[in-house]
Amino acid sequence: MIVKFNFDGKTVSAQKGYTILQAMSYINIDIPHLCSYKINSTNTYEEKNSILMCRLCLVKVKRKNENSYSFKYACNEIVENGMSVLNDDEDIIKYRTSLLKSILYMHKPICESCKADYICQLKKYLDIYNISMPASENASNENDINIKEIKEIINKIKLPSYIKANYERCINCGICQDYKVIDGYNSMITDLCPTHVFEPQRSIDKKLDEDISDIKNINSFCIGCNHLCDVNYSYIDYSIKDISSPKGKKYGLCDYGRKLDYYSNNMLENPFYNGMAYEFDRAKELYHKFINELDIESSAALISTMYPLEDIKAFDDFIYSLGINKASFIKNKMATNSYNVRDNYTNINNYSIKDLKKLDNDINKSNKFIVLGDGLDDNDDRIDFAKKNKGNYIVFTPYFSVLAYNAYIAFPIQYLGEFEGHYIDSHGKTKKMISFLDKNKNRLSLRDLLKYLYL
Repeated sequence: MIVKFNFDGKTVSAQKGYTILQAMSYINIDIPHLCSYKINSTNTYEEKNSILMCRLCLVKVKRKNENSYSFKYACNEIVENGMSVLNDDEDIIKYRTSLLKSILYMHKPICESCKADYICQLKKYLDIYNISMPASENASNENDINIKEIKEIINKIKLPSYIKANYERCINCGICQDYKVIDGYNSMITDLCPTHVFEPQRSIDKKLDEDISDIKNINSFCIGCNHLCDVNYSYIDYSIKDISSPKGKKYGLCDYGRKLDYYSNNMLENPFYNGMAYEFDRAKELYHKFINELDIESSAALISTMYPLEDIKAFDDFIYSLGINKASFIKNKMATNSYNVRDNYTNINNYSIKDLKKLDNDINKSNKFIVLGDGLDDNDDRIDFAKKNKGNYIVFTPYFSVLAYNAYIAFPIQYLGEFEGHYIDSHGKTKKMISFLDKNKNRLSLRDLLKYLYL
């Protein structure tokens, strides 16, 4: 059921049962807050004081049959038809300014040297309300007491190893106490924390630390698996800097999606031969040498399903034409074109991996391989495979990796994020697929690359 009410003179709509903070957050109107409406239930102030711990979301509310406004907290007040809400009048601005000053008074020594910038909600609101002041001499000591308590709580959450914490940023907002861990979503605390105490540290981040390009943001989808969860990407010219849950999504990004570290559009532009960039023409000759020397009985294919079905079918036809009858389809990647996405073992346009040629999955006795994509999801598996089979496989891949480096020949191909289209999510809704990286003109589609190799 839809509820209509007035917010700062404008009529807005919201789902019945939403708090004012939830309702406005879902339409991208920010009521200042340092808590998280994503995990807070409603009308529970008497039961759990930490719900209203920050108290920054104070608003004025007048219900349909009331003659005057009263002060309420937006995180704890349910929207009603005919309700009127004031968010930015003079009294509220004075209140928020005073409250922010008190927080800053105990936190200022950290703010001066902090690099979280506008990922930190506190920093954002301090600048919005133009607040700056000297810190208390006891600020650090008192904050240390709170940090000890927070660390005990975080230990119980059991964060993934790639999530690191900078507890100096902590303002004891109460979110950690309220956070209910759902299996596979432990790292969601990185999105919920208002001062960015927690952040993922991926292997790719080290390569991007010195990049000073302007950071851009776009809402798209996670490429970790075929669930295609909505996520927000922060990216520079050619590389993803961070991936997080969009505002308003309670469980938008799982631990697996958050740790992905292979976003780059320029890490593999030319063929690789024995780990070094190589010219296409010479690589083509080496490719044919490898193919001509294949012993079909001891050769196999590894096929990742992260590509459009047309590419997968083309690759399937390609290995069949070579006489290879052993292959393994790796399903935990996304495959798409512009129509439909199903579950992990199903690909697009009503086709399934099972509809492709029935191939023998026993590849343990093989010693030569042709690989489409990094068809081994787990990094340890990739490393083990590369060590065991160094120089004995060809790989077609969109990004530099241990497989590309150790391949006999690695050819660059286009990857997810380099095209646009539409897909149908798990709820049956059609969504637009946005290309968030510049298209790399040096990269061919797999089908075009196969044509090039045989022209």
